[in-house]
Amino acid sequence: MLWVGIDTHLKMHRIEIQNKDGDAMWRGQINNDSDGFSRLLDKIRIIERSNSDSISAIFMNPTGNFHMPIRSFLEANGYRVIMVDARVSGHIRMTQNLGKEKSDSADASVLASTGRLKPSILESGNHERDPLSGLTRLMESVGREITRITNFMKADLAAVFPEYPFYANIDTQTSIEILLRFPTPEAVLNAQLEDIADVMSRASRKHFGKDDAMNLMELAQKSVGITDRNGIYACRISMNAARLRYEKEKIQEIVKKIESMSGNNSDIDHISAIRGMSVVSAATIVSEIGDIGQFDSAVKLQSYGGKAPDLTGSGGKVTAVGVSRVRNSHLSNTAYESAVSLVKHGTPEFHGIFQREIKKGKKPTQAYIVVAKRLLYHVYSIMKNGKPYRERRPTGREGSVSGGTAS
Repeated sequence: MLWVGIDTHLKMHRIEIQNKDGDAMWRGQINNDSDGFSRLLDKIRIIERSNSDSISAIFMNPTGNFHMPIRSFLEANGYRVIMVDARVSGHIRMTQNLGKEKSDSADASVLASTGRLKPSILESGNHERDPLSGLTRLMESVGREITRITNFMKADLAAVFPEYPFYANIDTQTSIEILLRFPTPEAVLNAQLEDIADVMSRASRKHFGKDDAMNLMELAQKSVGITDRNGIYACRISMNAARLRYEKEKIQEIVKKIESMSGNNSDIDHISAIRGMSVVSAATIVSEIGDIGQFDSAVKLQSYGGKAPDLTGSGGKVTAVGVSRVRNSHLSNTAYESAVSLVKHGTPEFHGIFQREIKKGKKPTQAYIVVAKRLLYHVYSIMKNGKPYRERRPTGREGSVSGGTAS
């Protein structure tokens, strides 16, 4: 029985091959190219022949996408590749007293030890997200860019036009179109009333009109904002408005693509059927989880998508020393945002949990975390059993029962 650990990188990969006793049969480095892959395959086959044994599994961490080419190559050549949660390899590192400081050779050794020190991983699913997560992560990235641009525009308007009537909702279509054409009080006052009214009417689908345009001009006339003498603020605001319009168009395209790809996924259908859950949020959660079989219980999923203890080890003993940052932040963030939506929509079970935690004296942020934890508890049940959500009474510890509650 032989094990292979591969610590992947962009230009090269570190390799260690171990026997069933944990002895290193070979340590080396290969380039991330066809010659390097062929060299690794030759080395594996030589070791298999010389030991009259075969490779049982090859272990990697799914870091970025560095692992994808080498994984595809090895699987095409008949080898089983298992993706390992970074927390699992981190725990093995602690039990082997390797400390927290990483090194490529040590990481390859830790990964090669996984099958020997945690044999249950051979029975569980791959720790890997669904390809759909590529789109949901792109949407998250675009969303962050929209927030960043919006904050820039608000900062500029606070200087030159603090009375701007759409300041609180600066990213609406109406506001974007106004700021593209009339980014400062001077631009508003130099325009014709009919032009401003026409822009507002078209952008808002006739929700705003001439009276609103007159109000905008009056606010511009009385504005206490600084004078944009060099036109710098006008340039920044109008250009950022154009960027904001583009990013919002792109995010709508991504949403449509996610929704079209989610149509035949029963897990997404069941989760999005919960009042307050969107298809996109459900798709994000399902795609980040991937194969539910990799989680032994709802508690394990809650740990993966929430806060988990940071571990250290000495003399074979493991101690919690705080909160680990090693978790799926994309899943964690979506679960939290979904919790807020569930509470705001008044979904009975989740709203009840939120109120219960507030009565205990917890802050809203803490209460939402508890709601998110219960959501992941139900997600586990839905994906494990293939059945829709069934409400539970909000009592007891969240996740204290690992089997789920779907009917």
